[in-house]
Amino acid sequence: MSAASPIPRTIPFRTLDRVSGAAWGLVAVLVLVGAVSAFLGAGEAHGRVWQALLFNWLFWSSVAMGMFMLAVAWQVVEAEWPWSIRRFALGGVAFLPVSLILFPIIFFGGSEHFFHHWLHVEGDPVIEAKRAWLSLGGMFTRDLIGLLVLFGLAMVFTYYSLRPDVYGAGRTGGQKSMYARMTGGWRGAAEEASRSRGKLLVLGVVLGLAFAIIWGMIGIDLAMTLTPHWFSTMFPVAFFMAAFHAGICATAILVTVFRRRLGIDQFVTATQYHDLGKMIFAFAVFWMYLNWSQYVVIWYGLLPFEQEWFARRFSAPFTGFAQAVPLLIFVVPFLGLLSRTPKKIPAILAGFATLILLGNWLERYMLIYPSLYEAEEGVAAHLPFGLTEIGIGLGFMGLFLACYLWYLRTFPILPSPATLAAAPPAVFPVATAAAHADH
Repeated sequence: MSAASPIPRTIPFRTLDRVSGAAWGLVAVLVLVGAVSAFLGAGEAHGRVWQALLFNWLFWSSVAMGMFMLAVAWQVVEAEWPWSIRRFALGGVAFLPVSLILFPIIFFGGSEHFFHHWLHVEGDPVIEAKRAWLSLGGMFTRDLIGLLVLFGLAMVFTYYSLRPDVYGAGRTGGQKSMYARMTGGWRGAAEEASRSRGKLLVLGVVLGLAFAIIWGMIGIDLAMTLTPHWFSTMFPVAFFMAAFHAGICATAILVTVFRRRLGIDQFVTATQYHDLGKMIFAFAVFWMYLNWSQYVVIWYGLLPFEQEWFARRFSAPFTGFAQAVPLLIFVVPFLGLLSRTPKKIPAILAGFATLILLGNWLERYMLIYPSLYEAEEGVAAHLPFGLTEIGIGLGFMGLFLACYLWYLRTFPILPSPATLAAAPPAVFPVATAAAHADH
């Protein structure tokens, strides 16, 4: 990364002071649109509403986990340059409880639609050979346990990230009460910061392994098994790395939207945007590398079971989306962010990040719908995409924004000098152990 950003000796305590009625109204409208879209689409054939719920759950949960894992990665490597934006990424954790609540509803509500290829099939030697894995009860149990472990570790990591910075703070009764519970047994700012840093470094390594294994397993169970004859060892890797890439892009957008509203724009510099832009660019290239590596081996191997997955996506009615996904995630960002200047301009970088997120959303769609699509005989292929998919996606966006706004209202977005001072002097040489200003 580029040269270190200066760390001020006095760092203000910043939470989002207020959320306007218009903002909450927009969130409510988005959630209502999602609910109405699900209700109106409930009568559509082939369980289309459940497919829309599944791919949107995969996308928004991946964005939340990707954001959180970005904060974990920065913590583990003790990166100095994102000191003022790390907690924007950490805020993805706020959506995880909602994701956990929705998971069993979507899983069991749509299981007959998602897994009908293998759920009641007998006499298929390929599926019979996978019976140890393709069990509805076993799948739900391992996925639920995996999510509980992963999300639980995320909550513990978030607790130790925030604990050193909230002692004695809080502007409202509820906020003060939460902070008091979080800081029970307080040992002093310097000791708490040092203790938390040690725990975060250990938790970060564990979380990195857990994210790769568990989120890869979620991709296998909820996406790859929809085409039960097909498998790819690259699929879970591409799945969780796409989530990480989406998290970087979402963080760039949220930093751009909220930095001035939080009154911290003086701490978010062009240098940090440049480094964030380099990460977005690098993972766009890496996304293409992973997917090309998966594609080229399968395509030239000429194995029919392996080619089926790509053939479904390259054929009508999904051809246009199959072309749009790499265009949005790789081609346009590669050309647009190749030079230095676009990475340093917040609006431009956020624009490219938005295009990548749109591409990731379509990618999650393409993981689900082609595997379940059944063309009617004698009827021209019709793309199953419209108000149902868009409306439910907007509903998920509303839920995500509601959780994120709560996070910004509740917790400080900047670390305290004590937290920064707990890192090795070579990382944060300027920070002091002084308390937050402007409590």
